[in-house]
Amino acid sequence: MEYFDPVRKKAICATPEEQVRQEVVAWLLNTVHVPHHLIEVEFGLSCVQKGNQDRVDILVHHFRAGASLKDPWLLVECKRHNECSLADLEVQVNKYLRVLKPQYIMLGLGTEWRFLAQSADGRHYSPIASLPQYPEIQTK
Repeated sequence: MEYFDPVRKKAICATPEEQVRQEVVAWLLNTVHVPHHLIEVEFGLSCVQKGNQDRVDILVHHFRAGASLKDPWLLVECKRHNECSLADLEVQVNKYLRVLKPQYIMLGLGTEWRFLAQSADGRHYSPIASLPQYPEIQTK
């Protein structure tokens, strides 16, 4: 069985983790209204830090606000249900935070989702109930 990934525009093997990833992609597109072209699936951190072999499950860029590649709007890490604990997922994300400084973080563990927002000073992340809608283009 396969899923068609609308971001990568190809069929992807249907694994339990891929199911979670595709559910998040659909939610980002249909509920949060993230523009399709600003979502990257399996984003390689080597694009930001030479030699870094880590990959983020989903990254939503914030280019509309003039943010750099390392300052995305959202970083998402997904795992299938019962694969690991939220604490394990946080350890993995903390590795990514050495390279990226997203405005928001989403942790997806099966059907359980947690959201975090960056503090005003950019030094830490605090839990929030849900993500806001993706910001619309500001026109003059």
